[in-house]
Amino acid sequence: MTPEKALSMFERQYLEGKVPVDLEPTCVSYAIWLASAWDLLDIEQKTLLLTVGAALWREGYNLRAGTATKDLW
Repeated sequence: MTPEKALSMFERQYLEGKVPVDLEPTCVSYAIWLASAWDLLDIEQKTLLLTVGAALWREGYNLRAGTATKDLW
């Protein structure tokens, strides 16, 4: 796996409409996974993964608030 491949997979999931409408279960699952892996991570990994979680939470919040857009451009 390369970073470019991962980014391509993220984009494809989005473009194919496979991103869940309700991100709350995804955010909860991510938090459960992160909590279980926490002691195995170094500080840089923790910081990065917390940033990802915050972005995921923000996107879910924006969807609930009706301020999100699906427009890529």
